Amino acid sequence: MCKTAVILAMLLMLPVLGSDAEARYSRPLTARQAFALIPTEIFENTREPLSEEAKEQLADQGVSEHWSIAEDECDTLRLASAEGLPDVSLRMFRSERGAVAAFRTEDDDGECISELWYISSSGHAAPLPLPPEPPVDDFFRPDRTLPGRLSSNCTYCVFDKGLEVLPSFASDGFPCNLDPDNAVYYLWNGRTFMKKIKKIH
Repeated sequence: MCKTAVILAMLLMLPVLGSDAEARYSRPLTARQAFALIPTEIFENTREPLSEEAKEQLADQGVSEHWSIAEDECDTLRLASAEGLPDVSLRMFRSERGAVAAFRTEDDDGECISELWYISSSGHAAPLPLPPEPPVDDFFRPDRTLPGRLSSNCTYCVFDKGLEVLPSFASDGFPCNLDPDNAVYYLWNGRTFMKKIKKIH
């Protein structure tokens, strides 16, 4: 987590680049404006990828051949598929120096997929790594007896306060069905995502 936090903190503390006009830009970019700046990589996880030309049309007109804007607010944008595929949503997490645009969708198996982009105050976009996977012990109480050599594989799901970590477990390399004792989140604190562990039961 430290590496991601350092990268994010450095990006968010960068001086604003560009002309004086850009530096004086008083209104923050909306989620829709941020969407227009970001490449369409997240759509590669859907059965209807989005070309750059279709993205420009979608951002400008609210509709393209396969996608339409279903929700359009300052900090959130939700894109619906004409074919009934899972929505693609974007959530803005803001700071004094810019924002993190967090995408979320689902693959064919219903697994949540997320990606992060840094958006500077002057409108420059750069990809950000997701936080590192938490250790498997974060998901269980210390006194719990666990089977074999336990490992976890995690995905991240964007929600209104940050990222939820969704684990799947394996024991000695074989998948195993275990209910975690704790939920693990990375919550936005106005500068970066900080890990939060919450007891489930």
